Amino acid sequence: MNRKSDRRKIAGKAAILAGICSLVIALAPLPALAGGPSGVAGTALFQQFPLLYQGVLVEGMGGAFTAVADDSNAPFYNPAGLDNIQSSSFQILNISADITYPSLYPTLYNNLNGASTSNPSSYVNAFNNIAGQSLYARVGDYSNYTTHDFAIGLLTNNQVLGVANASPTTTNLASLAALSDSGVVLSGAYGFFNHHLQVGGTLMGLYQMFENIPSLTVAQASTISSTLSGNLSRGFGVVGNLGAIYHFDLPLNPTLGASVLNVGTASFGDAGSLPQIINAGVGIDPDIGFGRLLADIDYVDVTNYLYYTGDSLLLHTRVGIQYQFPEILTVSAGLYEGYPTFGVGVDLWAFEVNASYYTEEASPVPGLNPDHIVSLQVAFGWM
Repeated sequence: MNRKSDRRKIAGKAAILAGICSLVIALAPLPALAGGPSGVAGTALFQQFPLLYQGVLVEGMGGAFTAVADDSNAPFYNPAGLDNIQSSSFQILNISADITYPSLYPTLYNNLNGASTSNPSSYVNAFNNIAGQSLYARVGDYSNYTTHDFAIGLLTNNQVLGVANASPTTTNLASLAALSDSGVVLSGAYGFFNHHLQVGGTLMGLYQMFENIPSLTVAQASTISSTLSGNLSRGFGVVGNLGAIYHFDLPLNPTLGASVLNVGTASFGDAGSLPQIINAGVGIDPDIGFGRLLADIDYVDVTNYLYYTGDSLLLHTRVGIQYQFPEILTVSAGLYEGYPTFGVGVDLWAFEVNASYYTEEASPVPGLNPDHIVSLQVAFGWM
């Protein structure tokens, strides 16, 4: 009889979580799909990297974090995860960077040496050497104070993606998109039913700068500084994220999570907008007696807003596992869009360094155009 009662309680709480997630999704206005995404959302940059900020340790575990969020990255993936945090950290400086590996920049830079507008073919030849390939780079800082159920921080995040035309011409050498965000991040969470059900939200006030050159010409490439300044748009916007996580009283401590990012579509005036993205995940947090083990499977962009994903299940899927040793060391691995990822972190209380390797698919077809990316994070403070 007690078992039946327990099952009813679990089912009831799961129904509450499902209801909350459904309500969040229903109340969050969906962006108009007609004509496809506009502004930054219509560029390859956002299609590939639909987050304002990427956590390096999260990248190492395949980007799968929706159901197991439990650190300072939670505000950007699922703010409900702040309720999982039991200690406080203050990262005075928290710098991270990503770059495509091997980088195409040295090759392109060397090939462009001596190129002249009087000889347009010299530009075409330079881009022919990297035809169809892409270069992604990111550098950011998220200095923050994070504790149980609360986080506040200052965010600066700059991303750029350049893709060389598969058949470069004088009027279309490459496409270029860049995004810069800076502002304040405020996030909170709360646990219900003895913390089985967790809900949270994030509010960000951000100043955004956006650059988009869909077809770089020889004339633009020869005066790249003025081209970039002439195409730059700016705007201020308020961005909100919502999330929920439910912990089941079952073997392996399974969790179910859902998040709505950029609730209702975030507008930045002339800089365009960020569309609403809905993610869902299933995770486990088993009690192994030595250290901590986390595993998660995410399905991102449930409503299939990002048209680049098409119908490919792999491009929607994130899978990851992370093991936190009792002291100092964290290791992780996963699958991101079908590609393997790896990560390692060292925490020395006042100094933390994390590194990861992951691969981003730069085309609508898995395996067609992979970008291999290395990521590094260095943080100082009290952690």
